[in-house]
Parts: sequence; C-alpha cells; structure tokens
Amino acid sequence: MTGDDAPVLRAENLTYRIGTATLLDGVEIDIRRGELVALIGPNGAGKSTLLRTLIGFLTPTEGSVTLQGRPLASYSARNRAKEMSYLSQHGPDQFPFPVIEVVEMGSYPVVGMGRSPGSREREAALRALSYVGLEDLAGRPFPTLSGGERQLVLFARVLVQESPIILLDEPTASLDIGHEATLLQMVRDLCEEGVSAIIALHNLNIAAEYCTRIVLMNDGKVKAAGPPDRVLTRELVEECYHTPVHVGRNDSTGSITVSPITPRGAARGLKVHVIGGAGGGVNTTRFLHRIGCSVTGGVAHELDSDARLWKALGVPYAEVPAFSEIDTGALSSASAMIETADITVLCAFPFGKGNVGNLELAARARRLIILGEEAGGCPREFFVEPDETRAAFDRLVLEHGLVSYREMCTTIEQEIRVGVSRRSEAG
Repeated sequence: MTGDDAPVLRAENLTYRIGTATLLDGVEIDIRRGELVALIGPNGAGKSTLLRTLIGFLTPTEGSVTLQGRPLASYSARNRAKEMSYLSQHGPDQFPFPVIEVVEMGSYPVVGMGRSPGSREREAALRALSYVGLEDLAGRPFPTLSGGERQLVLFARVLVQESPIILLDEPTASLDIGHEATLLQMVRDLCEEGVSAIIALHNLNIAAEYCTRIVLMNDGKVKAAGPPDRVLTRELVEECYHTPVHVGRNDSTGSITVSPITPRGAARGLKVHVIGGAGGGVNTTRFLHRIGCSVTGGVAHELDSDARLWKALGVPYAEVPAFSEIDTGALSSASAMIETADITVLCAFPFGKGNVGNLELAARARRLIILGEEAGGCPREFFVEPDETRAAFDRLVLEHGLVSYREMCTTIEQEIRVGVSRRSEAG
C-alpha cells in the first residue's frame, strides 16, 4: 500500500510474555494517517502492554512493530520521539519542575538531550498550555496539581512534541465529564489535521462517539476490530466484560451507547440455594446477594459463619443448635427451598455426623453446582464412619462435576444474561 492507505504504525503477530504469563497473544493491529482508533477491553486485557510495546518501551517476545514502513527497532530513541508521542495512564507524581518546564520537555526531539529549550520552545509550551486551559498554572510546581490538571499538562507536552502519531493510555481517567469531552475533541481535531492516534479508553460511549474505529481486546488478544456499531454489540461486550448491558443509540448524535444493566434488576427471578457450613458459603452468598439473585440458605448450625451472614442479610435458612445433628424438621424446611430453586450450590466444608444430611439435600437439587475446595471454603474432609458419606459425595461429583468459584460465578452470570435476553424478546 502507498500514500494515505499505508499504515503509519503496524503490529504483526505481536506477542509479549513475562515468565509463564502471556500478556499479548498474536496481536495484529494497524493505524493509518488521520485515524482515531480506540483500544477498549476489560482490566487486564493487554491494552497498556500493547501501547508500551508499540511505542518501543517493551520488546516483544514474538512478532514485529513497523513505524512508517520501517522496523521500530531501527529508530533511535530521539528519532522515534519525532514520530510518536505517548501519554501514560500513570503520569509522574513528583516531577520537581514548574508546569511550564514539564510542557517544554515535549520539545526534546527537536532540541535534543542536555540542551535547554529556547524562546521558541517556551512560546510553544505557553501556547499548548493555553489551548488546554491551564495557562494560569504555568508557574505552579507540577506535584501541586490535581490528577486531572496533571493529565492536561502532560497532554500539552504531547502537543509540543508535534509528532504525527500519538498513543494515549486512558488519558481521561482523572478528568470530569466536561474535560473528558474537551480532550477527546482536541484529539479528534488533531486527527482531522492528519495526526494518527490510538487511545486506550474504559468509557465505551466516549469511544463510540469520538473514534472512527474500535479495537476490542480480551485476554491479550484482539477480539474484534472495526466501526463502533460492529464492535460494540451486546454479545461481544457481555462476553468480554462479564456483565449484562443494553446497547442503543444516542438520540442527539446517533452514536452507539452501552449501558450496564443494574445487576439486581438483571438477576431478577433467578433463585439460588446455597448449601454451606463452617463459613464455606460466605463468598458465594455475598456474590449472589450483590448481583441481586433470590438467595436461600441451607441448614446452618447456630453461631456458624454462614448462619450469621444469612441472618444479617435476611436470607431464609434453616437453623439447628450448635454441634447438633440436622433433624428432620430442618431437612424438610431446606428441602422445600431447594425444590423451588433454579440452581443449588454445594460449597466446600467438612462433613461430620452433624451435617451429613446436606448431601441428601444436594441430591434433591434441580440443578447442582459443586464447588472445589479452592473456592474459599474449608477442606472437604469426611469424619463419618463407615465411609458412606464420602461415597455419596463422590456419586454427586461423578454426576455433576466440580467447578471453581470463578466458574460458578460465570455460570450464574450466564444464566442472568439468558434470562435478560428472554425477557427482552418477550417484551
């Protein structure tokens, strides 16, 4: 490709590993002259790692980065700075310089290291500060600024650098809604002048409003890339962000909007029964309560951690005296709750003579999820002779399997998404 069709910055099969962790996995991405590309994805998706690799701060384990048709590695640091500027999401907190001098540092590619900026560089720095609305802070020490003011100062430094490509890593994270919109409009104006920009964002609505193309990352890979309406679909967003969303249109601008559905509203109608003991049901109960499921508890001994939590949250459960065996009345009460539950979760806790009835309850579940021992509970030991209890548990595992706490959460979230989809279709 030639001219404006040729990528000014390109990554091919970009992979970056630290030990056994793969932070980037075969990423393919390019940016052309005048493009404003949004890089989105959940926390840990690899956005910052990708930007730091594109700018040359990190050396890829595999793959290559090409800048203006040449390997990035062939550029000196100064020549690379002439072509690309970078704004990190974590700016320096204790730069011991006045604001104006911080902005003047953007002139390094022209002035060179070890030389002081002259009147021309001072004029450019003041002009950039005026443009971002902070000219009155030129003499203030940089560490005394607010987080949002620091980001605007560092963006002014990017302006002074005057590179044809800019990489911005969550530059609006500390900005209020007004300054966020202003900064994005400034970046878009630069792109209309021919600058190319790639910007990591968490605000999906801002990405859809201002960016011509969106790259969605997840688990170090590019999940989707293209115009906002092709990337910001409900299916893709829910898959990557693990939360129910509504995708619509901005009535004023026509751009895509993405709104999370309130968890408690999304989980409406999903009944989950928790069989716990010795604190094994605490994490599961808190998760289910937080997302708004209708939760019931199993049989709990008085003063048990699960009983205290269920009582505090108003979760219905059957209580028996401390150290006593589960009686028929408690079994009957818990059984009635299990029969109306969509899902029953058998948490990890020790089994003894006092609570073997929990296995009988688990066997009555319509749909049973059995948590592994790593899921925040106690070791699942068996203190009953003969070993019929262990055999009964093994039969349940053979039929239903064991899952991790995270897998249980994902299953519940998936059920919620299915329920939301059904209600949407019915409505």
